[in-house]
Amino acid sequence: MYKRYFLSAFGQFFFSLFTVLFFVSSVILLITIAGSSHVVKLNFTDLMLLFLYSLPNTVFFIIPITFFTSCVLAISRLSYDYEMLVFFSLGVKPSELVKTFLPLTLIVTLTSLVFSLGAVPISKRAFENFIEQKKVDVDINIKAGEFGQKIGDWLVYVESAKDRIYQNLVLFSSKGLGFENFISADRGNVSNNRGVFSLSLQNGESYMAQESEFRKVVFEEMNIRTQVGEAPLSGYDLIEYWKSAFDGESGSKQRRFTKAVLVSIFPLLSIFLIPLIGIANPRYHKNLSSFYVLISIVLFYVSVHIFVDHNAFLALAVIPPVWFIGTYLLYRYKIKPLY
Repeated sequence: MYKRYFLSAFGQFFFSLFTVLFFVSSVILLITIAGSSHVVKLNFTDLMLLFLYSLPNTVFFIIPITFFTSCVLAISRLSYDYEMLVFFSLGVKPSELVKTFLPLTLIVTLTSLVFSLGAVPISKRAFENFIEQKKVDVDINIKAGEFGQKIGDWLVYVESAKDRIYQNLVLFSSKGLGFENFISADRGNVSNNRGVFSLSLQNGESYMAQESEFRKVVFEEMNIRTQVGEAPLSGYDLIEYWKSAFDGESGSKQRRFTKAVLVSIFPLLSIFLIPLIGIANPRYHKNLSSFYVLISIVLFYVSVHIFVDHNAFLALAVIPPVWFIGTYLLYRYKIKPLY
């Protein structure tokens, strides 16, 4: 009976917190995705599709934090409403709280691992494929009088445009310090054939600087072709994706894998931290559970960020036992003897 009561209190906090955090994250996510429209043209359907591709990463970060926070706040509310004192008087021990939330904690941990190690990489590849495909299929439309317009390897500026015919064009391309190309032309038109950017120029000059050599070319007609983009539309092999992390080929993959695992198992590692923070005697203690939750989350995530950047796999071996044993010892010292 008491287990159902604890889970009911937890559910009231979890769904409200998850809804608020999901809404805030979704708004930020949509604003971020909308920024992609500076690179490619996106309609409402494209925006929603990219939003769906980005959801796994958002849900992955929200679930562990929301679960831990909801557990602590639920127990804290029962404590400061004197309900936990009633349960303790009836013989319910703090360890029963741990046993009540343990199955749910395992489910949340496994779900987070599935999201972080499976769904997130797949959705990220789908997101990148979609953007690259839009770049390939983009209908080139250079606007007159605007700086910073880039197509392929070229920065393009035009003075005037009408019916895709451009007057007084200026183009610049740089491939490092070894080669730079500056072109000006009186007239030109642009086309995009399956990702191949084609530019036809008339009456202009080209200045090419290559190492110690500088050349000038005067032309009546010039055609430039360059690849706008190529969509890497291929299958996704998760085993192959994470294999490079263990082979030592990619340090960034190691860090990504370690952070994904540590964040996913945070609720399980903090199972004894829930009663440690949540249980309190309202006669002698102020309700600082929200503050302690914030400190715990920040401490864990900052520790993960710092140690993983130094040595990913060492952090994976050290942080879980240190955090779990440390919180358990505090639980035995602060909570178990009193309740």
